[in-house]
Amino acid sequence: MNIKHANKIIAHVSETLDAQINKRGLLESQLFPVTAYICVSFYNAYDMLYDILKKISEKTTPEKMGKESRKILSELQALTINYIPLYYFEGRMGEIHRKGGDPRAESEEKREESLFVLDFWERLASSYHLDDKLFVSDLNNKNIALDQPDIDWTIQQLQNVEIDEAKKLKRYMTNLEVFSFLDECEARAKLCDHGPYPINDEEILVFREISHLYDGGEPHFPWSKTKTKAPYKNIAFALRLKNVTASFDNFATMETEPKTFNDRITGVALMTRIGDKIKPLELDILEEFNDYAVNAQKELYVKFSQWDRREKLIAGAYAYCYGYARYSNFVGITDEFDWSLTDRTMEKYIPEFMETDFDKGITRHFRTPRKKKKEGPSLYLFPEE
Repeated sequence: MNIKHANKIIAHVSETLDAQINKRGLLESQLFPVTAYICVSFYNAYDMLYDILKKISEKTTPEKMGKESRKILSELQALTINYIPLYYFEGRMGEIHRKGGDPRAESEEKREESLFVLDFWERLASSYHLDDKLFVSDLNNKNIALDQPDIDWTIQQLQNVEIDEAKKLKRYMTNLEVFSFLDECEARAKLCDHGPYPINDEEILVFREISHLYDGGEPHFPWSKTKTKAPYKNIAFALRLKNVTASFDNFATMETEPKTFNDRITGVALMTRIGDKIKPLELDILEEFNDYAVNAQKELYVKFSQWDRREKLIAGAYAYCYGYARYSNFVGITDEFDWSLTDRTMEKYIPEFMETDFDKGITRHFRTPRKKKKEGPSLYLFPEE
């Protein structure tokens, strides 16, 4: 990737992340120091992600990963593909900001690594999204993650539901989401929404997918092992909605108009992925999923409440960076990596963010348009001389 093209991509990524971050703001939680551990994870990504992607690139190509991930309950989707520009290049931004804001402060070796990471991501994202686009926002906030055969198959699986059934389903789905959010240290990495897929003039199909649940096998995180167990490791909710408009952001989160659509769910299909196969599920399996969600949430909350700030910082940053396992799982080499935080992260950034929740580099996203025009994109461009 040449520098001129890299800077064009960096400018677009910066503009996209500026809009996304300004919309969401900084994240707060009563249980976890979320903004602090996210900042730690950015610096950790800058240390470790190149080595992971380099080894993956020896087994496959980003294009193959992107094209083959357009499927139901894929680990690689709009949110997880965004881990690369969001985590790595935020970490790069922070490091350069700490060195006076001069991109030339990045060593030549590290610059080559950064160019590799950016090239890998561009090829992956453009192969996954329609029309070679890089973000959901580039596609008018439509997160079209499936090809037509999978859409048609899902429509055939839909079961009609009455309003009482729909309300119950939505309640169970919400309980599962809340638990999944907690298990990720109050982040939404287990969740993915995609669509809308038109069915007719009045109805659309949307998906809400939840993955990496504990079914009694290998827990996703050390703390994910609970006494209660899910019937399956993952579940997809395919919802047929009537007279609802849906849009999606770059983190695979759905917004609808109207916001509450319980009374507009006319059909649903449930499914799980087991290896390469998608298995349809009966609606009554939701009782088991709901019992798991409610009881596992209680277990985790008690566990997390006993942790101190340092434990939570490390766990949150680890959870974020373990998201890269979704890439290494594609080629079956996840066990070849040490997923613990790097020595530099543990020695420098964990102590620093024990004392603060905020990284000064993040302020670049909140500059005025005039200042951005004068100073350049939030994510520093590569020096061209």
